[in-house]
Amino acid sequence: MNIVKKIEEGKCSIQELENLLEEKNPIVLYHALTHIGKEGLRTEEIIKKLSELSSKREPQDKMIGHYKVGDLAIATMIKLGEKEDEITGFKILDEFEKKMVFRLFEEIEW
Repeated sequence: MNIVKKIEEGKCSIQELENLLEEKNPIVLYHALTHIGKEGLRTEEIIKKLSELSSKREPQDKMIGHYKVGDLAIATMIKLGEKEDEITGFKILDEFEKKMVFRLFEEIEW
């Protein structure tokens, strides 16, 4: 089964989703992150990996449009109830970048 279809149909275990957070393919990573946010899947391992992903802001970390992997990781953490000022990747952003994260948060169909 196609991994994206498996994610969308909710057929991935939490363990599989945790492992997918290490995926290099931006499409698979996007679907894993949005599914985690949509379903409110919050484990210690997911929060740890999202925190690591939140600092991925280099050109090679481009995901969709102007957004980077770090932006989506931060948006997912906010969706899971993390406070913005406690997210490492969010604290280092300038005001424009913070607004972009919130715009992404609003654009996603959680």
